[in-house]
Amino acid sequence: MAVLLIAWAPSREAYEAVHNEVGRTAQAGRIVHTASESDGRVRVVEVWESQQHIDEFFQSKLGPAFEKLGVEMDPPELTETFSIERG
Repeated sequence: MAVLLIAWAPSREAYEAVHNEVGRTAQAGRIVHTASESDGRVRVVEVWESQQHIDEFFQSKLGPAFEKLGVEMDPPELTETFSIERG
């Protein structure tokens, strides 16, 4: 079951710093990544193959990048209500 993740970065600068820190290459298990600026913050919307992929990415790359850069984000919203057939 695919997982939809919606999160907010506090600013464009914070989003770009984290994005550059973790790398702009494809991440294992991530199907879609998009971001848009709204009211000075950046909404990040991603679709992942599983919660396990999200957890692994957070532990190996995203969490360390937040800590290194001193960035705090609102807790993400997660939704597991759809399936994606890939073929």
